[in-house]
Amino acid sequence: MNLDPKVQRIIGWRESIAVLPDNHFFEIIRMYLGEIKTPFNKQKLIEELGAFIRKEENRKTLISLLSETDLRIISAVKYITNATQEKLFSFFSGSYSFAELYERLLNLEERLILYRKSSRSDSKTFIAINPHLEEDLEPYTKQSVLLENPEYAKLSYETPSSLSPELIASFISFIHKNKDLCKSDGTFKKRTQTEIERLFPGKTELLFNLTKAFINLSLIREIPDGYEIDRNKFLAFARLDPRLQYAYLCVASQGRFSRNGLARQAKLLLDVATSIPHGGFSRSIVLRLAYLISEDQSDAPGLSSFASNSRFASILNRARENDSAIVEHESDLSSILDRLIECAAMFGIFSHKGTDVKGESIFVSGTIFDEREDFEEKPKCLSVDAAFTVTLMPGLSLENLIPLMDFMELLQFDTAAVFEINRKSVMRGFDAGLNADKIFSLLKKYTPYEIPQNLEISVDDWSRSYSSATIFKGYVLQVSAENATMTENNPAIAPFIAQKLGAGIYLLSVENDEQAANIIARSGLDFIGKIKTPEKNYESIGFPEIIVPKKTDRFDSDEEAKPTSDEERAAHFEAMRAELEKLNLPAEKKEGLAERIQHKIILSPVQLRADSVKYERIEAGGMDFSGKLHIIEGSISNNSMVELQFDDRTIVGIPLSVNKTGSDATVLMEVMPERNEKLISIGQAKFVKRIRGSVLR
Repeated sequence: MNLDPKVQRIIGWRESIAVLPDNHFFEIIRMYLGEIKTPFNKQKLIEELGAFIRKEENRKTLISLLSETDLRIISAVKYITNATQEKLFSFFSGSYSFAELYERLLNLEERLILYRKSSRSDSKTFIAINPHLEEDLEPYTKQSVLLENPEYAKLSYETPSSLSPELIASFISFIHKNKDLCKSDGTFKKRTQTEIERLFPGKTELLFNLTKAFINLSLIREIPDGYEIDRNKFLAFARLDPRLQYAYLCVASQGRFSRNGLARQAKLLLDVATSIPHGGFSRSIVLRLAYLISEDQSDAPGLSSFASNSRFASILNRARENDSAIVEHESDLSSILDRLIECAAMFGIFSHKGTDVKGESIFVSGTIFDEREDFEEKPKCLSVDAAFTVTLMPGLSLENLIPLMDFMELLQFDTAAVFEINRKSVMRGFDAGLNADKIFSLLKKYTPYEIPQNLEISVDDWSRSYSSATIFKGYVLQVSAENATMTENNPAIAPFIAQKLGAGIYLLSVENDEQAANIIARSGLDFIGKIKTPEKNYESIGFPEIIVPKKTDRFDSDEEAKPTSDEERAAHFEAMRAELEKLNLPAEKKEGLAERIQHKIILSPVQLRADSVKYERIEAGGMDFSGKLHIIEGSISNNSMVELQFDDRTIVGIPLSVNKTGSDATVLMEVMPERNEKLISIGQAKFVKRIRGSVLR
């Protein structure tokens, strides 16, 4: 029989309470139900605890006591798949220290809002929302709760530089002339850097990232004297939506990926960029946004959640060492997101809008999303003068710019790019398969004026010079004059004739000697010897297509219910304290109950019972060495964490053992969140505090 999912979750919650150690189980029962009468039935007590939570007045009070921080943590538990303490700490990195978050989680457990459940398949412990409270919490736990709006300290008024078709095309022209642009370690040569700074002022870092992207996307390929443009692959790339082009370039600037890995990263990047509201998000909130979107995409075809198989901490802490390796594992995919942000801002996917009060950068959607979605080209954007100088204004797509770069040499890149047509650049165009007529056709297509006559004369002259001698590389088939017609019409050979060099002389295009032998065997011309093909560029596999998302405000919503104000919560505390003052109780008992009121455990005066309180000292400082030692030793026996404060640092962890040495003592601690074991002086600590143990441990 299939149970309702909520019923299954309630059963899971009951099981988590039932398997608690006895001291923790009885502590939570006493806190909410009072002294336990014997004989008792454990399952019946758990049912009574559930009934206590289900009472409308208790649920209302519980919800009314939730602060913004409470709701933020509860929302994170809701939206993070299989939330763990470590995942939550990573998710809130920069907002809460480990000790702060740990105490908050314990408090929410004590208040019966969250609980811990163990995985059936391994030893992991996950945090979940009490199923009895799911409907009550629903209006307050939207994803937007997790994405705080920034508090600006400074606005940025700089006009950000970004990628553009003209910049990419101009850099293609630069590579045509400067093939040997990189050292063996992948960095620019000094000569290259000097030339880039001259031609592209202020864009050296951007173009270095662009070069890495070109290499990792195989848009340029290595040759003996450097790199050359893979024209066919670049044209396939240029047919993509420009925003997708920039996303691929941004991702590829950080390493090489499989097609699926590249597509996943690019989609996540675009989804994040289009989801940032007009007011922007700080860097840490952008990372949270990326995490939430990856969680949403966990079931999308071809898109694997970055969170499902790796700790979110890797986004903040891990850096990949080898950019040339193809990255496949999800943890490696997520590890580059933090580094990706700055490159995305450089490429125009994000834009810097300022800094917040913590000094963090604030980002908004980049300039590439400001353009109209239905981009209309402005074809008449070339100006050619009599000195063979070409001025290129914005307006053409990258696909239409690439052929122009075959025969133009960059002079300067600025708002308008300036090129020169010279003998060397035109010869390069001829090598790329252009002829004089094609060059004239391209220029006339994109300029509103007549082409200078002296340019036409010069290009024609260079064309005649180029055609006067040709070097071919490859295997040549030569047949006698009487066999020429039969060879040209032979169906096995004709498709592979790349060039007729003369009467009965043919340059053949085949893959290898084995293919050549098969062609000759099929042709029936068994008197022909082996042939070898010249280098041939076959159509390369294209890039994965992704639908570029539209700008959205899905994370900029005011639909979630707001928590009660500080004043309203304070009124509850005052009322409970007033009730407590009416009771004639020992000071230690009152102090314990007052602490429960402060920690929002007391929902009604019924819970103010002296017999439910056990007084414990949890902090000591200054010269009270014995007090500090007592707290640490008690934490060891209770399996609780401690917080040790020093002049220059605060250490949080689980104390494992104490070693007394004369006037001092050291504690061996498992330091959190790194989980490294360290020996720490107790006497030198200014303050020692036991972090309250989890009643649901």
